[in-house]
Order: sequence, then C-alpha cells, then structure tokens
Amino acid sequence: MNIEYANKKVEKYFRDYSKMKKKLPEHWVQTIKQYMDLLGASDNFGIFLSLGLGKPEKLSGYKTPHYSLHITGNVRLLLKLDADTNTITICETVTVKGVDDYHGGKDNWYIS
Repeated sequence: MNIEYANKKVEKYFRDYSKMKKKLPEHWVQTIKQYMDLLGASDNFGIFLSLGLGKPEKLSGYKTPHYSLHITGNVRLLLKLDADTNTITICETVTVKGVDDYHGGKDNWYIS
C-alpha cells in the first residue's frame, strides 16, 4: 500500500522512529511501527482490515473515510483513506494524519 503523510512534520517522525521515541513513549512507538509495517506490506486497506490489529474504527464527520487505530486506551493513529465509502476495501493509498489522544471529547495531538 502507498503511505503518504499529512505534512512534513508528520513525515519527519514517521520516517525516523528514533526521533519519534524522543517525543512518545517507546511502547507506543513499537506499536506504531508495527502498524506502519503492516500497512506498507498490505496490497490494500481491506487486507489490513482483515488482520484486525489496532481495533480499526471508521471515524464519522469527515467527507472522505478516516480510520483510527488504537495505540493505547485513548491514543490513536489517524489515517485518511484515498477512497470513498464504497472503495474502502480496495483503497491502495492512505495518508497518516498523526497521533492523537481524544479524551473526554477533546483532541490532544502528539504528532500532527
């Protein structure tokens, strides 16, 4: 699958996990790296979804499909799919938006 990044700051951290470890706890980074490796190895998002890792959740309120993957109880890796609701399973490009903690209805971006 093709992986893109929302901006250069997000790309900087996701291309260098040693930098990410300076910003996030190491066990979070290990989980993020695992998800990113599996996303990159999957031919499309449907294959990744079939793995069931990270408790993928479709997020509402966006024009294009967005999914979150659990890193911890409240911390999520946010992805934007280059698809519409009918083509999610065959989507071959995702954009990493960042790492977010939404707790009590409020967003706290760790990487965005």
